Amino acid sequence: MVQRRLPFAVSAALVLAAVGVTGCGDSDGDAEPARTVTATTTAPGTPTASTTSGSPEEDASTGPVRRYPGAEVVTEAKGFTMLRTDDPVEKVGDFYIDLLEDEDWDITSKYEGETSVHLLARKGGDGLTVQVSPTGSGTSISLSYYGV
Repeated sequence: MVQRRLPFAVSAALVLAAVGVTGCGDSDGDAEPARTVTATTTAPGTPTASTTSGSPEEDASTGPVRRYPGAEVVTEAKGFTMLRTDDPVEKVGDFYIDLLEDEDWDITSKYEGETSVHLLARKGGDGLTVQVSPTGSGTSISLSYYGV
């Protein structure tokens, strides 16, 4: 009878240890500050949002490339910008391809379709993803910045 309980006791101890370790978290206080998202409506059916964080320097996330001329900011956060324009996908895609080539970015992946443009690029220690796609009311531009 003792031999049957020993494997059960060992199994139970392992389960409790796994649960205990899973419950442990990072409590050294160096976590990023909480972000607040504020949403407003500019016109019926066209919501916009802005993201803010703990320090003003983090809020200025313009990224390593220019925004599309005349585009409105839909959402902006550290490392990410979402824009909207009335211009067609092809025109916006051509703008970003030309811009990246002119500013010596290495375009590592490029897709130019009838309805979307997707670009991956690198320059120094920076990485960039550009996605251009149609929406019901214009063209959406997604710019994501990251270290490589």
